[in-house]
Order: sequence, then C-alpha cells, then structure tokens
Amino acid sequence: MSHPSLKMKPERREKLFAVATQEFTEHGFEQASLNRIIAKVGMSKSSFYHYFANKTELFEQIILQAVAPLAQMVALFEPESLPRETFWSGILALSKASNTLFVNQPEIFKVGRMFHRNLHEPNGICAGMMEAPLALLTRVLEHGKLIGAVRDDLPTSLLIESAMGLGIALDRWAVEHTEHYSEAEYAAFTEKIVSLFIRLLSPED
Repeated sequence: MSHPSLKMKPERREKLFAVATQEFTEHGFEQASLNRIIAKVGMSKSSFYHYFANKTELFEQIILQAVAPLAQMVALFEPESLPRETFWSGILALSKASNTLFVNQPEIFKVGRMFHRNLHEPNGICAGMMEAPLALLTRVLEHGKLIGAVRDDLPTSLLIESAMGLGIALDRWAVEHTEHYSEAEYAAFTEKIVSLFIRLLSPED
C-alpha cells in the first residue's frame, strides 16, 4: 500500500525529506525538532500530520525511499540457487549491481549518514531496519556452509556477527568517503570489499 506522502507534490516531498535528513543527521533522532523541520519547509503542523503520523514515520519513509531500488534488487536474489563454484562470484555480482545504484542516486549518501548517526539511538528505529539484511546474511551463510563455500569450523552465529560488524563498518566508511567515486572506481572498490568477506568467511583451505 502506498504511503499518503506520495500524494504530496514531488518537489515539496523532496524538500521535506532533504531538510529532515539534515536535521536527523545533525541532531540525532531524539533531539531533532519537527518544528524546525516544518518551519524550514514552510509547512504547517496540520499539513504535516495529514501525511505523517509522527516524526518516526517521517524518518522511516526517508530511509525506505532511499533504499527502495536496492530492496527490489535484493528481493530477487536467491542465495540458495548459487552452486559452490560461483557462490562468491554471485555475491560479487550482486554487490557490484547494488553499488551501481549509488552512482545514480547520490542522495543515498546523505540518508546513509543519517542512518549511521542514529543506528544506536535508544528508539531502535535503525536497529529494527537491520532485521532484513540480517535475515539475508543468515540465508547466505547457511547455504554457503551447506555447499562448502563458507567455513564450518566456527559457529554460524559467530560468522553472522562478524560479517554484520564488518558490513556496518564498511558501509559507514563508504557513505563518508565514496560519494564521488566513478562507476569504475566503485567496481574496483567493491571487489576489494568482497575479498575481505571471502577472507573472513571462506574455508581456510
């Protein structure tokens, strides 16, 4: 079901999201002021509440809009279909395809900085949004273990925590430092990043 805010004029919704992203990044979710946001946009409270239930819903919609193209791509990915011979090359292909989206969607860097700024806020909004990536990673590692592409000398739960920790650190660094990479630079960067996961997760032999 589409969100009510999609009925807003596109340029007004874009401005609201841009102003709110900056506010959430600078002040954190808890200290971010909805009054400051709507004042900068030139929007009344009644108008805001016509489209959003609260500040939380605004925050969530900003994230969901930014990651929608990536979410659609990942939804089609079936790690269980990967054989051992092409397991890691399949992971690399998905990673390169997702990074191509970043080249064509520069606003995702601002949203990414907002996300990491608020990842450990007590409200738990961003932490809750990690459930889907965690579920996919679990599927990837469990299937990888089954076919011998992922090491089996350590508990899966430890591998998941290690890979998630590495992934979050890399993503946090990337949104701060790779905004102006070309597509070729992204491709080279992605290969190096996937190689880190291979070293961490593949069988030692």
